[in-house]
Amino acid sequence: MRQGKQLTRCLAFFAIVVGAPTIGVPTAYAQTPALPTAATDKERAYDDAFQEMLRQPSNLDVLFKFAMVAAQNGDIEGAISALERMLLVDPDLPRIRLELGVLYYRLGSYEVARTYLETTLQSASTPPDVRSRAQQFLAEVEKRQSPSRFEGEVFGGFRYQSNANLGPATSSVLLFGQTANLNQAAIGTADWGTVTSGAVRHIYELGGQDKGQLETQITAYANRQFQVQAANVSIIDLTSGPRFQAFQGTFQDISVKPFLTAGYIWVNDTSFYGAYGSGLEVGALLSDRLRNTTIAVARRQLHPNTWYLPTNDQFNGWEYSGTTTFQYQLAPTISIFGNANIQRYETDSTPWQNYVVAGTGGSLQFRFDDPLFKSDLPWAIALTANVQWWTYDQADATVDPTVTRQQKDTILSLALTVPFDDRTTMTISGGRFVRTANLSNYQFTNNSFLMGVSWRF
Repeated sequence: MRQGKQLTRCLAFFAIVVGAPTIGVPTAYAQTPALPTAATDKERAYDDAFQEMLRQPSNLDVLFKFAMVAAQNGDIEGAISALERMLLVDPDLPRIRLELGVLYYRLGSYEVARTYLETTLQSASTPPDVRSRAQQFLAEVEKRQSPSRFEGEVFGGFRYQSNANLGPATSSVLLFGQTANLNQAAIGTADWGTVTSGAVRHIYELGGQDKGQLETQITAYANRQFQVQAANVSIIDLTSGPRFQAFQGTFQDISVKPFLTAGYIWVNDTSFYGAYGSGLEVGALLSDRLRNTTIAVARRQLHPNTWYLPTNDQFNGWEYSGTTTFQYQLAPTISIFGNANIQRYETDSTPWQNYVVAGTGGSLQFRFDDPLFKSDLPWAIALTANVQWWTYDQADATVDPTVTRQQKDTILSLALTVPFDDRTTMTISGGRFVRTANLSNYQFTNNSFLMGVSWRF
């Protein structure tokens, strides 16, 4: 039957449109918007498919075509309605039951998704490929419905830096207000290195009307330079606290998360400092397109003396910081981010190391259709710019007793992300970090290039 053959061909494409589970996928990749011109074509196709469905409400091919186009345009409810109507015409369609289960999974209606997936597996006419995919999504549904679950991401890549140790451009610096010369090892040096990072997040659903859950996340980072070993940095950080919906009945979407935090940093493979503290995160959906996340943290830093840093304990003190980030969906393919931050560091006994740093910045992310593999996973380009200003409390006599340190950081980056599938993404980025200061000791420029692959689970 011609109608059945067309339906079979369309189902293969629909499986690609719906895709695999998007556990842990960032917002930029969880949707599949196209270029602005392509979006116009898709809207036109959506209208045409809708009108055709109104003319032929019992035609399976027409119903499925609308469901396919509706899913492409983000109208998941419309796609579900069309597929459920298909089951009224012919209940023995295990592939359609599978796709309904997948669509309800995407909506977060896990119990309904479970029902469709289980009936797909119970049908004797279910093909092996459909059965395998239904089992995959059923496992994801069970994972989502479990009160305890893990998710995370790992990244690995290579990075080039024109100034890996962030040293000054020349050997001429100030010492006790007089000109002095550094040894060559302290001058800015170019180098390649490896970069690895990972984050594992555990969520435990507490239940209740406030949608409470306990979130614990461990984040780790390490870079290993090929030549400049002094630039090796390793970081491990832990945060844990309950998240819940606040002000129910007054505001629609405001989440609050008080948390405890602890971490440790190694530089040149020796201890740099350990830290512990607490903070508060508040997230708010301000409109359909605008979201804000604000975080305030207080942390105690303890710097042990080591063979590499024999006077490191002069930096023992408290760090107080606040950040706020706004995300605005300008268009289906364009997101704008704006941020501001402020930080105060107070040492226990060395006021010339006390400082305030304030910054602001933003980024523009543009998603576009896959130009190479022609998949339904969009590529993305992000341009980011940040500026921050540092002001110290007092002059450091060992550098210049008459000048109080001030500096400005300008950080630019351009990144291309290429998803291979719903969980694996390649990132290629270039950046420039320029620090200007009223003391030449602290001025530097670092250009960098990074290429790596991340995997979400």
